[in-house]
Amino acid sequence: MQLIIMNAYNKISLCQPCHGKGCCVCCGLFNCADISFQGLSHFLNEATYEMQSSLVTGNNARNFELLQRRYTFRDATTYVCPYMGFIDSNTPGCLMHPVVNNGIDSRDCSLFGKEICNDYFCPAYRILDDRLKKILITYTHNWYTYSIGIIDPLSFVWIVQLIEDTAGKPIGCESNTFDSIIASLIHTSLMIYGDFLNHLQDPLFYYSEPEYYLHMRLLSLHH
Repeated sequence: MQLIIMNAYNKISLCQPCHGKGCCVCCGLFNCADISFQGLSHFLNEATYEMQSSLVTGNNARNFELLQRRYTFRDATTYVCPYMGFIDSNTPGCLMHPVVNNGIDSRDCSLFGKEICNDYFCPAYRILDDRLKKILITYTHNWYTYSIGIIDPLSFVWIVQLIEDTAGKPIGCESNTFDSIIASLIHTSLMIYGDFLNHLQDPLFYYSEPEYYLHMRLLSLHH
């Protein structure tokens, strides 16, 4: 069981809650046409390699225009940050963040810039209460299923409610109540839902709650 990081408002942060559960959804990662685990892992690995190489050569040619030529995106108007990658072996994150960039904050190289990155909170942050956030962090096996739950938090809520109704008890979210069967059910459900979303051509992430409620109700498992 890993430490869950809280922010200053005693609300659980979904950005980098623990090792292996980093999120790049608001950075545009799921705007890729191929949102399979393999497809997004390739995207992040390529970014990580190119950014590490640029530290050696001093030439950082990675930018959004390059990504547009290299990848197919779902929504041409949605920015995909070229500076996201794996900040360690299995945790997606910002390669320009000072925590992983020798204390240097280079996020202003991105369209969003550090102020927007610091101040933004996604719909999932506001929709999920802390108990549901703990369940999402604790019971997903990797960054991918964790991110699927963030893309569509109401579908994640529906999955949790279905499991709890079937089990006849709430899912425990503390270290002494972890259930490997529950973890397998949640992980498998989110993998199946991710595969379903991958076969769609629609945009999958919306930056505001009104946009999310307007568009994702057409796709969401929660009705």
